[in-house]
Amino acid sequence: MVSPKTLVVSFYLSESRLLRIGSFTLFYVAQGLPIGLISIALPAWLAEQAASISDIAYFVAISGLPWGFKLLAGPLMDRFSYLPMGRRRPWIIAAQGGLLLSVCLLGLIPDPGNNIVLLTWIAFLINSFAAVQDVAVDGMAIDVLSEEERGKANAFMGFGQVAGFSGSAAACGYALVNFGIAGAAAFLAIGVAFIFSWGVLVRERLGERLLPWTSGQFTDSVRTQHNSDWGSIVVNLLKVLVLPASLLLVLMALFWRIQAGFWMAAVPLIAVSELGYASDVYANYNAVVGFLAALFGLTFGPLIDRTGSRNLLLIALVLMGAVHICVGTLTGLWTHGWFQLFVLVADAFIGQVIFICFIAMHMNVCWAKVAATQFAIYMAWSNLSRSIGAGVYGELQPLLNYGQEFMIMGFSSLAAAAVLFLINFDKYRLQVQLLKDGN
Repeated sequence: MVSPKTLVVSFYLSESRLLRIGSFTLFYVAQGLPIGLISIALPAWLAEQAASISDIAYFVAISGLPWGFKLLAGPLMDRFSYLPMGRRRPWIIAAQGGLLLSVCLLGLIPDPGNNIVLLTWIAFLINSFAAVQDVAVDGMAIDVLSEEERGKANAFMGFGQVAGFSGSAAACGYALVNFGIAGAAAFLAIGVAFIFSWGVLVRERLGERLLPWTSGQFTDSVRTQHNSDWGSIVVNLLKVLVLPASLLLVLMALFWRIQAGFWMAAVPLIAVSELGYASDVYANYNAVVGFLAALFGLTFGPLIDRTGSRNLLLIALVLMGAVHICVGTLTGLWTHGWFQLFVLVADAFIGQVIFICFIAMHMNVCWAKVAATQFAIYMAWSNLSRSIGAGVYGELQPLLNYGQEFMIMGFSSLAAAAVLFLINFDKYRLQVQLLKDGN
């Protein structure tokens, strides 16, 4: 028989590897839920509602901006927190609560197809809370996961995100067609509410408070990690961000995510307007393929730990570039179902490998002293670059045919691979060690 004490201890992340990986997987499901609605189901549904290309590009670009402003949340989390409940957990609970309320607000929009501006800004609000939650979860992961766990953990976290947005895309795509925006919001709210409850129950470290009015206190390790002034955060952050390898990582992310922004804006339009897919069918295809890609990605966690994220990321970026260039060249095959499936599967599977390697590599290069803020800046720039890509697509789309759009995606991925090839991570680690030593 399991004692009550054992049950309590099992809900502390610091005490259980299984709980750590399981909880971070679930938190990444929460990150994926709004992505499925806002980035997949709604753009396809808007295309089906005969929204203009410029309106869809506006929706995608503006609603995705909060993911680019995560850098504002990182320093706040490093500077302020209610430590008796944990260093990151109070932020996770607050962000998930805001996410739940904003999703409910989405369901109240009247005639969303003709209220693009209102729909866009409520989607912006939803993504704002989702982005804050993401920063807090990533900060918690850096705090409590050992380096030896990160490859495997990131594979499961990537699976969680894809499972979240795949399930959300399918459920919300169906709901939008059959029940409207209120039905889609209800589906999403149910999932968010469950994960919000999990965030309330699971604590970071032994002895911390469950809620503000319950007993418990923060540990000495949390106190030493906490930053008491802004000056040290800013100075140390600037020292590490201006290192050559760090600057090249930023350039690599720009090229890769411009490709992602083009894909996110262009593909729903091509699928619905040109190839004749219903929006819910397109969302279901994405859901199934995305989930299979997430399962495929689970195999790469141990491989990353053994071979390193850089080498796998380099191969995956080259493959992604080659696939998109082939698609842009072979436009005559676009009407064939097998070719459409190939493109969707190739992009999802290769993209999942890129995502896992990208996250693991950036976690490993972060300087522990400012890790949460540094990682948040990298991820914020990554997501801002995707919005830049979507915005650029909206401007260039009238000048390009669909084949040329895929060619741009392909060369953007190859440019990212070329930049990654130039990065000297051994030199970077030596430079960070010198910073630690105060030289």
